[in-house]
Amino acid sequence: MINAIKKMALGVAAAALVLAASGAAMAFGHYTPGALGLGAATLPPPGFHYTIYNIFYNADTMIDDNGNESNVGLDLNVFASAHQFTYMTDYKFLGAEFGFDMIVPLVSTNIEIRAAGVDDSQFGIGDLYFEPFVLAWRKPQWDVAFALGFYAPTADSGGSASPGLGYWSFMETLGATYYFDQARTWSVSLLTRWLQNTESRDSDVTQGANVVAEYGAGKTIPLSRDLLFQFGVSGYTNLQLTDNSGTTNDDVRARSNAVGPEIHFTLLKPLVLQAYLRYLFEYGTEATSEGQTLCLTLIGSF
Repeated sequence: MINAIKKMALGVAAAALVLAASGAAMAFGHYTPGALGLGAATLPPPGFHYTIYNIFYNADTMIDDNGNESNVGLDLNVFASAHQFTYMTDYKFLGAEFGFDMIVPLVSTNIEIRAAGVDDSQFGIGDLYFEPFVLAWRKPQWDVAFALGFYAPTADSGGSASPGLGYWSFMETLGATYYFDQARTWSVSLLTRWLQNTESRDSDVTQGANVVAEYGAGKTIPLSRDLLFQFGVSGYTNLQLTDNSGTTNDDVRARSNAVGPEIHFTLLKPLVLQAYLRYLFEYGTEATSEGQTLCLTLIGSF
């Protein structure tokens, strides 16, 4: 029977596995919250789109299941460069534009947990994500997004800093962006991700299901004829919905929230290029690490 501190430290090590595989921030699921913010539920128009999510997550605080800080000597740094390839077609299904995409994450993880004697670093390709079914509805003052996808356990797993999780995750996406004016300069957006997981190949533990809600509210200002500037506030909530199962007596469900500022530039000519920069502070955390996320997203549309 391991003592409480050891158990907590091992929990952080498991958290690092998820952090590495998803590319940042959260310790209970493949998906990386904080990757989207302003206009989170607005999908790109027909055409090919190449997106790079550059995400850096840092945490030196572990929070227990009562919301109290645990002194386990945590020092966690994760950097991910996730490359997304999206193609939206002109084909209409149920009145929506149809598309598909995939994501290839490159992940560097450095983790130290002094209370557990953990000190590990690793770089590699994380678990690949495939989204073969994407729908985008567009109205004058509404954008609605729906998608079905899955994470495949393609990366190395089993270590404290491994880039993979060692199990499959299935994800459903649903969200909407609302524009308060016809010029679409004032907006609010909410995007939800629902994830279910299979049993880990490195143990017989099945990670509980979780939901991520990402949001943003902002204002767009034209700086010139071909350059737009948007600013606002973005954030997320990540909740574990069901207990872990298998050879674990862990009935603790993790949760975390984050909020922070965001800016966005859009260049309309000669190509449509976009850059998002957001800095998010975690709060209201339970049973996971608590830190900060810096995300720079670059998008090219062709």
